[in-house]
Amino acid sequence: MKKIYFFGLSFLINGIALAQIPEDALKISWNPTYGTARNMAIGGTMVGLGGEISSAHSNPAGLGFYKNGEFVFSPGVGFGKNNIQFRNLSDQKGNSGNSFNLGTSGVILAGEVDGKNIKSAALAFSVNKTADFTSDISYKGFNDKSSGAERYAEEFSDSKLTIDQALNNKYLSLPTRLALYTYLIDTFKVANGSYEIFAAPEFANGVNQENSVKSRGGINELALSVGINKNEKIFWGFSFGMPLLNHKRETSYSETDATPAVTNNGFGYFTYTESLHTSGIGFNGKIGVIVRPVEQFRMGLTINTPTYYSLTDKFSGTMSAKQENTPLFPTRNLANTSTASTKDLTGGLDVIESKYSFLSPWKIGAGASYVFRETANVKKQRAFIAADIEYVTYKTMKYATTEDAQGTVNHFSGTNDAIQSIYKNVLNFKLGGEIKFNTIMLRLGGAFYGNPNADAATLKNNRVHLSGGLGYRHKGIFIDATYVHQMNNAVDFPYRLSDKANTYADVKNTKGTIMLTFGTKF
Repeated sequence: MKKIYFFGLSFLINGIALAQIPEDALKISWNPTYGTARNMAIGGTMVGLGGEISSAHSNPAGLGFYKNGEFVFSPGVGFGKNNIQFRNLSDQKGNSGNSFNLGTSGVILAGEVDGKNIKSAALAFSVNKTADFTSDISYKGFNDKSSGAERYAEEFSDSKLTIDQALNNKYLSLPTRLALYTYLIDTFKVANGSYEIFAAPEFANGVNQENSVKSRGGINELALSVGINKNEKIFWGFSFGMPLLNHKRETSYSETDATPAVTNNGFGYFTYTESLHTSGIGFNGKIGVIVRPVEQFRMGLTINTPTYYSLTDKFSGTMSAKQENTPLFPTRNLANTSTASTKDLTGGLDVIESKYSFLSPWKIGAGASYVFRETANVKKQRAFIAADIEYVTYKTMKYATTEDAQGTVNHFSGTNDAIQSIYKNVLNFKLGGEIKFNTIMLRLGGAFYGNPNADAATLKNNRVHLSGGLGYRHKGIFIDATYVHQMNNAVDFPYRLSDKANTYADVKNTKGTIMLTFGTKF
């Protein structure tokens, strides 16, 4: 139970504001490499290689290798499944959903330059899918340690609001306000005259919990990029990116009394369903360089700035709660089900809309490649091997509202503090190569994406990708095909509490991606 003292309207909300949680920040920012079929086949290594339209979305210096124009189209499809363990129940199923993936596609305009030092230049217009949110997960289990309703009690307690104030406060999360409306959480007066907050399931002898999340959408980035070739030794470039984000999520969470025969413990069940649609636009920049000190060897460095997103949430929710006679209120009869929805808190509006900004992490990459029989005539090149390392600053992810920009209350301070606490910066590693057999190419690659959770020893959250593909090049026409096998470990928190060990589901995801690329040089 939480103590609460009513101080009127002078407060700072430290709970999770609006509809955002730390996991939403990670979903936007922690994503594998998407590119052309060729790029994905070699593990996404491109920082120190170049000569590919995928460079526009990683290290734009790689565009400096182009001397002719090129048109590229890269359609693909993803499919997979989830195996989930929650509260000692394993083999709970879900699927990562079938999804269409648009790898790097676009046009490159390039040509030689009659200059003293500049030998060629390229301008690229491209689009690339940088995130895929398609996933279905569902799990259930028995919990005698905590309840999801306690997070609502915790947020209400932190707000220092009265019940009436909380019900009308738009910065308190929707489920917390609905929990108050349905008496799922309530206050009672103790002997010293202060008030304490309780959540009805706290009196139950354990609860059966069930959580289901259906997610769809992704991020597609448009890019305008430039690459410059200086004396065939130094290649540099820059890119302006504009990611377009669209995410739809349907969530259903429920708890039921694990001892239904006991009718005087204050709790029967509650169910909360939420529909969330997030959309918006972002802006970022990329700058990079590739140096070729000797003919066969290349080294690259790139800096990708954080993406500044301007986002809009449209969300609605419904909560149903059935109470039983509680020891705290022996004369209160709450045997009937109480139901409330968004309309009950907004004066009849079906949907709550909120606008805010989000800043994604910095990404700094370094890479090297060795090209066998490196010549200006790429037809005579026989093979290459490439490796990249990438540093990502997940601790710098940050939400802000319009009010923040005006110097007033930071309604996301609690969420941003949680991001700082539960995430860490990581290193990602990529390795790949290609062998040429006249007009046919064979490619292999792999990538390891580090665990962004600060408690990495307990929370397994990493990704391993293995890939392979074939390519065909002849008379300016090229066709590539790639399969990427993803083995992902993740955790899903149905709720988080500050004063108890948090319960979560272990999600093991296997996903396959098939990518094709069609292109022509001109």
